[in-house]
Amino acid sequence: MEILHLGTHRVGVRLPENGLAAQGSPAILLNDGELIERLDLRTERAVLVGLFPNDRLAEYTPWPEPAIRPGAPDFGGQLGRYHRELLDEILPGLAARYALDPAKLAYGGYSLGGLAAVMSLWETDAFAAVFSLCGSFWYPGAADFVETHALQNRKARVFLQNGTREGEGHNNRLREAGGYARRVHAALQAACGAKTLMDGYGHHDRQAERFHTALCWAEETLA
Repeated sequence: MEILHLGTHRVGVRLPENGLAAQGSPAILLNDGELIERLDLRTERAVLVGLFPNDRLAEYTPWPEPAIRPGAPDFGGQLGRYHRELLDEILPGLAARYALDPAKLAYGGYSLGGLAAVMSLWETDAFAAVFSLCGSFWYPGAADFVETHALQNRKARVFLQNGTREGEGHNNRLREAGGYARRVHAALQAACGAKTLMDGYGHHDRQAERFHTALCWAEETLA
Protein backbone atom coordinates (compact mmCIF):
# COMPACT_ATOMS: atom_id res chain seq x y z
CA MET A 1 0.00 0.00 0.00
CA GLU A 2 1.40 3.38 -1.02
CA ILE A 3 1.42 6.04 1.71
CA LEU A 4 0.85 9.67 0.76
CA HIS A 5 0.61 12.90 2.73
CA LEU A 6 -2.23 15.08 1.48
CA GLY A 7 -3.40 18.10 3.40
CA THR A 8 -2.69 17.31 7.04
CA HIS A 9 -3.39 13.58 6.71
CA ARG A 10 -1.66 10.33 5.90
CA VAL A 11 -3.48 8.50 3.13
CA GLY A 12 -2.92 4.88 2.14
CA VAL A 13 -3.71 3.69 -1.39
CA ARG A 14 -4.10 0.09 -2.55
CA LEU A 15 -4.57 -0.31 -6.30
CA PRO A 16 -7.26 -2.66 -7.62
CA GLU A 17 -6.29 -6.19 -8.49
CA ASN A 18 -7.45 -5.66 -12.09
CA GLY A 19 -5.35 -2.49 -12.44
CA LEU A 20 -6.31 1.10 -13.16
CA ALA A 21 -8.98 1.81 -15.75
CA ALA A 22 -7.92 3.56 -18.94
CA GLN A 23 -10.80 6.05 -18.80
CA GLY A 24 -10.68 6.84 -15.07
CA SER A 25 -10.96 4.49 -12.11
CA PRO A 26 -13.64 4.31 -9.46
CA ALA A 27 -12.43 4.79 -5.89
CA ILE A 28 -13.60 3.76 -2.43
CA LEU A 29 -12.53 6.02 0.44
CA LEU A 30 -12.42 4.51 3.94
CA ASN A 31 -12.13 6.23 7.28
CA ASP A 32 -9.73 4.56 9.76
CA GLY A 33 -7.36 3.74 6.92
CA GLU A 34 -5.31 1.30 9.00
CA LEU A 35 -8.14 -1.21 8.57
CA ILE A 36 -7.07 -1.85 4.97
CA GLU A 37 -3.88 -3.61 6.01
CA ARG A 38 -5.14 -4.98 9.32
CA LEU A 39 -8.04 -6.75 7.60
CA ASP A 40 -6.21 -7.24 4.27
CA LEU A 41 -8.98 -5.48 2.37
CA ARG A 42 -8.82 -5.68 -1.42
CA THR A 43 -10.85 -4.63 -4.43
CA GLU A 44 -11.05 -5.80 -8.02
CA ARG A 45 -11.75 -2.58 -9.93
CA ALA A 46 -11.81 0.35 -7.50
CA VAL A 47 -8.84 2.18 -6.03
CA LEU A 48 -9.01 1.60 -2.27
CA VAL A 49 -8.11 4.70 -0.26
CA GLY A 50 -7.52 4.61 3.49
CA LEU A 51 -7.82 7.90 5.38
CA PHE A 52 -5.79 7.89 8.59
CA PRO A 53 -7.33 10.14 11.26
CA ASN A 54 -5.33 12.64 13.25
CA ASP A 55 -7.92 12.61 16.05
CA ARG A 56 -10.88 10.36 15.28
CA LEU A 57 -12.94 11.50 18.29
CA ALA A 58 -12.85 15.00 16.82
CA GLU A 59 -12.77 14.39 13.08
CA TYR A 60 -15.48 11.73 12.95
CA THR A 61 -18.04 13.52 15.13
CA PRO A 62 -20.49 16.12 13.77
CA TRP A 63 -20.76 18.38 16.82
CA PRO A 64 -19.05 18.54 20.23
CA GLU A 65 -20.38 16.28 22.99
CA PRO A 66 -19.08 15.31 26.44
CA ALA A 67 -17.46 11.90 26.82
CA ILE A 68 -19.85 9.06 27.63
CA ARG A 69 -17.32 7.25 29.83
CA PRO A 70 -15.63 8.69 32.94
CA GLY A 71 -12.07 9.72 32.18
CA ALA A 72 -12.44 9.49 28.40
CA PRO A 73 -11.76 12.51 26.18
CA ASP A 74 -14.69 14.56 24.94
CA PHE A 75 -15.89 14.36 21.34
CA GLY A 76 -14.52 17.29 19.36
CA GLY A 77 -17.20 17.74 16.68
CA GLN A 78 -14.85 18.70 13.83
CA LEU A 79 -16.38 16.55 11.10
CA GLY A 80 -17.24 19.55 8.93
CA ARG A 81 -13.62 20.69 8.92
CA TYR A 82 -12.42 17.17 8.16
CA HIS A 83 -14.78 16.83 5.21
CA ARG A 84 -13.71 20.20 3.82
CA GLU A 85 -10.10 19.01 3.81
CA LEU A 86 -11.17 15.71 2.26
CA LEU A 87 -13.00 17.48 -0.57
CA ASP A 88 -10.67 20.44 -1.11
CA GLU A 89 -7.23 18.89 -0.60
CA ILE A 90 -7.20 15.11 -0.33
CA LEU A 91 -9.56 14.17 -3.17
CA PRO A 92 -8.00 16.52 -5.75
CA GLY A 93 -4.56 15.11 -4.96
CA LEU A 94 -5.80 11.55 -5.35
CA ALA A 95 -7.73 12.32 -8.53
CA ALA A 96 -4.68 13.83 -10.19
CA ARG A 97 -2.33 11.02 -9.17
CA TYR A 98 -4.57 8.07 -10.03
CA ALA A 99 -6.88 9.53 -12.72
CA LEU A 100 -10.00 8.85 -10.67
CA ASP A 101 -13.45 9.12 -12.19
CA PRO A 102 -15.18 11.89 -10.18
CA ALA A 103 -18.59 10.35 -10.91
CA LYS A 104 -17.59 7.01 -9.35
CA LEU A 105 -16.55 7.74 -5.78
CA ALA A 106 -17.70 5.82 -2.70
CA TYR A 107 -17.13 6.81 0.92
CA GLY A 108 -17.56 4.62 3.98
CA GLY A 109 -16.36 3.57 7.37
CA TYR A 110 -16.80 1.54 10.53
CA SER A 111 -18.14 2.69 13.90
CA LEU A 112 -17.52 6.45 14.25
CA GLY A 113 -16.02 6.31 10.77
CA GLY A 114 -19.34 4.99 9.51
CA LEU A 115 -21.25 7.77 11.25
CA ALA A 116 -18.92 10.30 9.59
CA ALA A 117 -19.53 8.83 6.14
CA VAL A 118 -23.32 8.92 6.60
CA MET A 119 -23.24 12.52 7.82
CA SER A 120 -21.55 13.49 4.54
CA LEU A 121 -24.97 13.04 2.90
CA TRP A 122 -25.94 16.42 4.42
CA GLU A 123 -22.69 18.16 3.40
CA THR A 124 -21.78 17.21 -0.16
CA ASP A 125 -23.01 15.41 -3.26
CA ALA A 126 -19.49 14.34 -4.28
CA PHE A 127 -20.10 10.66 -3.52
CA ALA A 128 -22.13 8.29 -5.67
CA ALA A 129 -22.19 5.68 -2.90
CA VAL A 130 -22.01 5.93 0.89
CA PHE A 131 -21.81 3.02 3.32
CA SER A 132 -21.58 2.50 7.05
CA LEU A 133 -20.69 -0.63 9.03
CA CYS A 134 -21.74 -0.64 12.69
CA GLY A 135 -22.16 3.13 12.44
CA SER A 136 -22.18 4.92 15.79
CA PHE A 137 -25.74 6.17 15.44
CA TRP A 138 -26.00 6.26 19.24
CA TYR A 139 -24.01 9.51 19.06
CA PRO A 140 -26.09 12.15 20.91
CA GLY A 141 -28.47 13.86 18.51
CA ALA A 142 -27.45 11.84 15.44
CA ALA A 143 -30.66 9.83 15.00
CA ASP A 144 -32.76 12.95 15.63
CA PHE A 145 -30.77 14.86 13.00
CA VAL A 146 -31.14 12.12 10.39
CA GLU A 147 -34.88 11.92 10.98
CA THR A 148 -35.52 15.67 10.72
CA HIS A 149 -33.12 17.10 8.11
CA ALA A 150 -33.42 16.81 4.32
CA LEU A 151 -30.50 15.23 2.50
CA GLN A 152 -28.19 17.30 0.32
CA ASN A 153 -26.93 14.24 -1.55
CA ARG A 154 -30.13 12.70 -2.88
CA LYS A 155 -28.46 10.82 -5.74
CA ALA A 156 -26.20 8.61 -3.60
CA ARG A 157 -26.82 4.93 -3.15
CA VAL A 158 -26.58 4.09 0.56
CA PHE A 159 -25.78 0.84 2.40
CA LEU A 160 -26.03 0.47 6.19
CA GLN A 161 -25.14 -2.58 8.26
CA ASN A 162 -25.40 -2.81 12.05
CA GLY A 163 -25.53 -5.64 14.56
CA THR A 164 -28.40 -6.50 16.89
CA ARG A 165 -25.91 -7.25 19.70
CA GLU A 166 -23.86 -4.04 19.48
CA GLY A 167 -25.14 -2.70 22.79
CA GLU A 168 -24.43 -5.77 24.90
CA GLY A 169 -22.36 -5.20 28.03
CA HIS A 170 -22.77 -1.41 28.14
CA ASN A 171 -24.46 0.65 30.83
CA ASN A 172 -24.55 4.00 28.99
CA ARG A 173 -26.31 5.11 25.81
CA LEU A 174 -24.33 2.49 23.86
CA ARG A 175 -26.70 -0.03 25.43
CA GLU A 176 -29.38 1.24 23.00
CA ALA A 177 -27.11 1.15 19.93
CA GLY A 178 -29.40 -1.25 18.08
CA GLY A 179 -32.43 0.96 18.60
CA TYR A 180 -30.65 4.06 17.35
CA ALA A 181 -29.39 2.11 14.34
CA ARG A 182 -32.90 0.96 13.46
CA ARG A 183 -34.12 4.56 13.57
CA VAL A 184 -31.40 5.70 11.16
CA HIS A 185 -31.97 2.71 8.88
CA ALA A 186 -35.70 3.47 8.69
CA ALA A 187 -35.13 7.20 8.06
CA LEU A 188 -32.67 6.60 5.21
CA GLN A 189 -34.81 3.88 3.70
CA ALA A 190 -37.57 6.47 3.45
CA ALA A 191 -35.32 9.35 2.33
CA CYS A 192 -33.21 7.67 -0.34
CA GLY A 193 -34.09 3.98 -0.56
CA ALA A 194 -31.07 2.91 1.47
CA LYS A 195 -30.21 -0.78 1.54
CA THR A 196 -30.01 -1.81 5.20
CA LEU A 197 -29.05 -4.90 7.16
CA MET A 198 -29.21 -5.76 10.85
CA ASP A 199 -27.04 -8.83 11.38
CA GLY A 200 -26.90 -10.93 14.56
CA TYR A 201 -23.46 -9.89 15.77
CA GLY A 202 -21.75 -7.49 18.14
CA HIS A 203 -19.92 -4.30 17.31
CA HIS A 204 -16.45 -5.79 16.80
CA ASP A 205 -17.47 -9.14 15.30
CA ARG A 206 -16.72 -10.32 11.76
CA GLN A 207 -15.18 -7.07 10.59
CA ALA A 208 -13.47 -8.58 7.54
CA GLU A 209 -16.69 -10.32 6.49
CA ARG A 210 -18.70 -7.14 6.91
CA PHE A 211 -16.18 -5.14 4.90
CA HIS A 212 -16.17 -7.74 2.13
CA THR A 213 -19.94 -7.32 1.81
CA ALA A 214 -19.70 -3.52 1.77
CA LEU A 215 -16.81 -3.34 -0.69
CA CYS A 216 -18.54 -5.73 -3.09
CA TRP A 217 -21.68 -3.58 -2.85
CA ALA A 218 -19.67 -0.42 -3.50
CA GLU A 219 -17.88 -1.84 -6.53
CA GLU A 220 -21.15 -3.06 -8.02
CA THR A 221 -22.75 0.33 -7.35
CA LEU A 222 -19.89 2.19 -9.03
CA ALA A 223 -19.72 -0.12 -12.04
